[in-house]
Amino acid sequence: MQQIQHRGFSHFPALLYGGDYNPEQWMLEDENGENPIWQEDLRLMRKAGVNLVNLGIFSWSSLQPAEEIFTFEWLDRILDLLAEHRIFVALG
Repeated sequence: MQQIQHRGFSHFPALLYGGDYNPEQWMLEDENGENPIWQEDLRLMRKAGVNLVNLGIFSWSSLQPAEEIFTFEWLDRILDLLAEHRIFVALG
């Protein structure tokens, strides 16, 4: 795929392809600390050519379950996994 070569965007593909992704609906881990649903999601995204997801669109209640409690661990983990799979993120 052709790369964009101007204005500091050389690391972006010419075509960004994807959609909303809501991994907070499937927060479970196996005995190895991995989320098998997320792993399968990522495999299928790469197979379909997805290189961009919109993330965090409806996740406020997962990020802040109580007034003074914030849980960013799952978000950190999925951001790392998406980066490992070379999938860009538009954070909502």
